[in-house]
Amino acid sequence: MTITELKQLYYQNQLIEAIIEPSSAEGGWIVEFRHCQGGFLMLTDTHGAECQYTDLDTASKSALAVGFSEVRIEAK
Repeated sequence: MTITELKQLYYQNQLIEAIIEPSSAEGGWIVEFRHCQGGFLMLTDTHGAECQYTDLDTASKSALAVGFSEVRIEAK
């Protein structure tokens, strides 16, 4: 889901938390959001491709842009 779509869910109180996790690409990071009904929603670009980040700062900025004030980071 795109940041815009995730923002809508956030403001409808449908998202519980933002999580940054290591990606399958070496040294990369992905951003996921826990949905209130269970499961996770992946941050994607407008074409539906998983967003991959090379550093935690950029990944965190994307997660915070959805509306959360903090982000959980899963260690490798």
